[in-house]
Amino acid sequence: MNASSRPSLWRRIGNSWNARGKKPGAVDLAADGLVFTQGRHKTQIRWDEVTQIDAGVRDTLSIDLFFVVLQTPDAKVTIDEFDDGFRVLEQAIFEHWADLRGRWVALQCGPLHQPHFETLWRR
Repeated sequence: MNASSRPSLWRRIGNSWNARGKKPGAVDLAADGLVFTQGRHKTQIRWDEVTQIDAGVRDTLSIDLFFVVLQTPDAKVTIDEFDDGFRVLEQAIFEHWADLRGRWVALQCGPLHQPHFETLWRR
């Protein structure tokens, strides 16, 4: 293992610090998309308006956290695996973009304590 591939304690501390106090969001699916609620802010995403899907892993002191970023021309939401409805969202994404499943799973199975981020789909 070379120096660049070692887990960074400082990065993990920083990610843990930034995540403190974050209240989980909620994903509610609709036939044509989803509504993501974070606190009092609601963002509606329609499937046919999605222009890019990114996913990644953020490392913290205690866990590696998987997340997805959905972008439209008017909105961008980051939804992590602790947000309510994430697994239902995951299945809905696979229904609409079936070819993403392999890369999605590969990201989740990457090396521990190493951040990953990649664009899975772009219009």
